[in-house]
Amino acid sequence: MKTITIVEVNKVIDFPPVHNVIKTLLVNGCRVNLISRSIDGLPGTIINNENFTGYEIPWIKEKGIITKIKHRVKLNHYVRSQTVKCMENSDFLWTTSINSIRELRHDVSKYKHIFQLMELTRYGYLTSLHIKYSLADIAKNAWKVVTPEINRAYIERVWWNLDTLPTVLPNKPFDIGTGNLTEELQPALEKVKNEKRKIILYLGGIFSDRNLETIAKAVKNSNDYVLYIVGKVFSKSGQEKIDYLLSNYPIEYLGGFNPPVHLNFVKYAYMGVLPYKPVKSQSSSELNALYCAPNKIFEYAGFGIPMIGSDVLGLKLPFEKWNIGCCYEDTSVDSIITAINNVDKEHDVMSRNCLAFYDSVDLHKIVMKIMEE
Repeated sequence: MKTITIVEVNKVIDFPPVHNVIKTLLVNGCRVNLISRSIDGLPGTIINNENFTGYEIPWIKEKGIITKIKHRVKLNHYVRSQTVKCMENSDFLWTTSINSIRELRHDVSKYKHIFQLMELTRYGYLTSLHIKYSLADIAKNAWKVVTPEINRAYIERVWWNLDTLPTVLPNKPFDIGTGNLTEELQPALEKVKNEKRKIILYLGGIFSDRNLETIAKAVKNSNDYVLYIVGKVFSKSGQEKIDYLLSNYPIEYLGGFNPPVHLNFVKYAYMGVLPYKPVKSQSSSELNALYCAPNKIFEYAGFGIPMIGSDVLGLKLPFEKWNIGCCYEDTSVDSIITAINNVDKEHDVMSRNCLAFYDSVDLHKIVMKIMEE
């Protein structure tokens, strides 16, 4: 039985792709140690599994530069020391984000390191001042480099001069189970159940590279369609974006819910929306949104929900290959309405194609092959 230590220093509850890896490893008979935050929010199928052990990273939201630095040092020490302890009896160290690499840095070279990045990032950053360092040595010394999208794999091979193409592990959910219904969820769920218009659903975090206003404009005067948004707000700017949309457009924002209960809303959608907008960021490449690899595309597809999305290659390629959605050519109202109408005309066909697309990815095979020679 293989033992894998996974390090994710962010709140693991907010990263469904990490849940997918953990579930897949457990089902395939592996032991999993997880060093992360918010572990108790994971589904019972994970935390109640006898082969799973969680190590909660101590986290306090500090104020003031001195206390923040002290807390950062304490956090770094915990992550590194706990990783060393876990790796005494582990076969692989699996890191799932750039922040995890920041805490461990070149310590990862001591182990069979599986280097997974959920975002397209060329450099690592040491501090909030964005002092950057190359990821090339970490990638070259890794057991495997793992990325969620094929174009990203080729880009990373060029960036880091890798001999081997990174493994593509798509952000497909382990399953599309919706978990236990919570009391908090019920009012929002009743709202979508009783909606008479066709729901265009945005499912996901509220970030600067998600251009939701263009969709809100397109359906503002529609009697047939309405935009619903389900997702967590992670910043002040994200809250300002939601407040602005609610003040200016007849949309519905239902709030954010932990995976997998957020999937309860998908089954009531008529189409899903993926409004990616390439933006410059200090923490990831401006190519990140262009070659997006959203778990949303599989979450929609798993329920047979066709999609519309912005004209980026990460969406255009699967949409056209599988006929599961339409990209709008620009952000004009006419272009978005055209995309909506095109999906409406082929909705039944696209719905069946979505299910075929979802079934085309074998997570078990990919994850277990990552650990092979």
